[in-house]
Amino acid sequence: MNRLPILTVALLTVTIQFVGAQVTESQEVEPLLGNTENGEQLFTEYTCAGCHGFTGETGLGTRLNPSRMRQARFIQYLRNPTDPERMPPYQEPEVSDQNLADIYAFLDSLPSQSPAIEDIPLLQAILGELRH
Repeated sequence: MNRLPILTVALLTVTIQFVGAQVTESQEVEPLLGNTENGEQLFTEYTCAGCHGFTGETGLGTRLNPSRMRQARFIQYLRNPTDPERMPPYQEPEVSDQNLADIYAFLDSLPSQSPAIEDIPLLQAILGELRH
């Protein structure tokens, strides 16, 4: 039996799936317009401050302020956290994308209390050592 047609079909199927996945991943999604006030209420309601601190940067959980990811990635992470035992997943319909966009807007509105890199003497000393 000639395997060439079967291998060709299999290769085409894998190629089409791969190319389709690449197109989907590369498309930019328009961010939702978040409501800062609602985001603050939801941040409190979902007890986010218990792990992330009231400013999103002082708790034992992942630092959320300043933001290190775009809104779409933030929502994706909250839907599927890397460690669900430490960070509960927030799934639809209990928590909508709009609610997560509101939380993102709230966090994005917070000023960071962290000093600038230039204002941390120990860090500057370490960086100076690495440069030499």
